[in-house]
Amino acid sequence: MRWFFGGLCALALLVPGPARAEEDVRISLLSRRAAVTVSGPGLTVLDAEVGDRLFFSAATAKKRVRVKEGYLVVADRRAKRILVEAKDAVHLGKGVYYGRLEIGIEPDHPDKLYVLNRLPIETYLLGIVGSEMNPSWPIEALKAQAVAARSYAMQRRMMMRAANRPYDLADSVLSQVYKGAERIRPSVIRAVTETRGEVIAYRHGLVEALFHSTCGGRTVSARSAFGNHVPYLKPKKCKWCRESHRHRWKVNVPVDELSGRLSRAKLIRGSLSRLERDEGVEYVSVRDGRGSRRLDPRKVRKAVGFSKLYSARFSAKTRGRQVEIEGRGFGHGVGMCQWGARGMAAQGKTYEQILEYYYDGARVQKIY
Repeated sequence: MRWFFGGLCALALLVPGPARAEEDVRISLLSRRAAVTVSGPGLTVLDAEVGDRLFFSAATAKKRVRVKEGYLVVADRRAKRILVEAKDAVHLGKGVYYGRLEIGIEPDHPDKLYVLNRLPIETYLLGIVGSEMNPSWPIEALKAQAVAARSYAMQRRMMMRAANRPYDLADSVLSQVYKGAERIRPSVIRAVTETRGEVIAYRHGLVEALFHSTCGGRTVSARSAFGNHVPYLKPKKCKWCRESHRHRWKVNVPVDELSGRLSRAKLIRGSLSRLERDEGVEYVSVRDGRGSRRLDPRKVRKAVGFSKLYSARFSAKTRGRQVEIEGRGFGHGVGMCQWGARGMAAQGKTYEQILEYYYDGARVQKIY
């Protein structure tokens, strides 16, 4: 999931007052596509600008939406922006989504379209929790994930709408992994339902509820990972994530492969001949065609690939034409360790105890 700091204060959300209604969120699913196919029982397509019904079928139907001459075309009807609904859920390609789909034309690419999923936040969470965490894990860990994901989504919603952005969240690890209805299980429904309206608060504001897969024994501060001080995102010892396959890891990467990736990212000039990093050192030492230089390990990880270097907490040694890399943890290491939450839940900790441990000084609070 992506990180955003210096966000808006959520005081209005958390101070005592009338019960708040559940809010909706806008999830970016696709962009810059020439056409998409939607389907479902009771498929309905509406003109979002004037409300006219462009297509309806009581039975299961499938329709292609394409861009032509500055308009969306569906069922031989034209519109600038459309809303798509179905009786149970809308199918978009291989995905299944509750709520409505909004399809419009990209402002900067008039020959391409975008797709958003608009739905209530609690429904959105049903598609999030099982995507971010294994649905078979202990229920208290799933509840912790539900509250963290709700807090993150609500904060992002405020920030993006204040900035007049067209969507609130994406559907990938850059935001929160969202797979629509694909990962909904009874345990996920229970976790979301039993924590309905609960968020993590710090001094009457929503926390920036960052989380990651595995910390490898100790989480890191927001300042260490991203350069921003956040009082509740402090380093925390974690003895509960040892069962994760990414608690400790090793990879060997050919020098030539590293050279190509670092060069494409413009981190080196010429060919790489050496890459080294001792444990505890803040930078990565490299030698290229122009001499020696120091690199930010986060930039190295991004260049090499998040699925190859599982975290920026690694040491490295060049041996011949191979670089031996040893690391710990999976992800940025800030906030809740998901495997740690699993371990804490297995030892009888509640979701409140899990969250209040990883988000130092914060409290779980119900706002609707």
